[in-house]
Amino acid sequence: MHPKHSFAKRVALAAFIVLLIASGFYLVAKAAYFFLLVFAGILLSVLFCGLTDWVVKRMGLKRWLALLFVSLLVFGMLIGSFLLVAPTVFDQAEEMRKTIPQAFSSLQEWLNQYNWGRQLVEELPDDYNRMVPEQKELLKRVTGAFSSTLSILADFFIVVITALFFASNPTLYTHGFVKLFPEHRRTRMLEVLHACYYTLKMWLLGMLSAMAIIGVSTTLAYLIIGLPLAFALGLIAFFLAFVPNIGPWLSGIPAVLVGLTVSSDMALLVIIVYGGIQLVESYIITPIIFQKTVD
Repeated sequence: MHPKHSFAKRVALAAFIVLLIASGFYLVAKAAYFFLLVFAGILLSVLFCGLTDWVVKRMGLKRWLALLFVSLLVFGMLIGSFLLVAPTVFDQAEEMRKTIPQAFSSLQEWLNQYNWGRQLVEELPDDYNRMVPEQKELLKRVTGAFSSTLSILADFFIVVITALFFASNPTLYTHGFVKLFPEHRRTRMLEVLHACYYTLKMWLLGMLSAMAIIGVSTTLAYLIIGLPLAFALGLIAFFLAFVPNIGPWLSGIPAVLVGLTVSSDMALLVIIVYGGIQLVESYIITPIIFQKTVD
């Protein structure tokens, strides 16, 4: 082949590959929410598969019966926990609605002591009560959102149904996916998929364990120091622990604001206690958990 033709062919092939990669990134960017739902379904299916395999191994049940048992157990625990905790959390959320404006007022008084603080205060809203809607208004907005659109409900069903389909017969889907590859690569692909499943399962176990430790320890610490709304703030810390990097910072902000309604000393104590919990969790507890689960 002529050198010029060979060079042109390589350029065309490189341009095609670049275009293909760019198209892939464009597709992912445009359908990011869809892929996020699929990943959530896969993550939930890993949880169902892990629990189902354990039930099959321990009790000798058929897989569909074990999956049904696990599904009822998981959703039953979620609903039961919600019914048990919801009254306390809703009461404390209503109290937080009244507390946060007071916290901003205390923060404003403290900032007014400094020149840079007075400049910052000018940027803050004057009516703090509008920042947090009343509980009835909040519930009305949430109810209206659910009644006006089915997107949240549809997303929930997509995630749950995807998880149940994957968990009901994972071999069917893994072998179907592997058939997309050349025959001499399929055994290796099955090994890779199995390794990914095991790693993701252990990571999920470690993450849930770390979240539970953070939520419980934060709630107990707030109760010990006498911080109001300990259960609501602990629940916030539990859920935001799943968000890497910024989650712990976000969950600490309302706790400090609530502490300001008591006194500046309480706010400082909250910062010390919460910072200590996060340091212990980040540098001791979480590394140990993931060393035992993922490594």
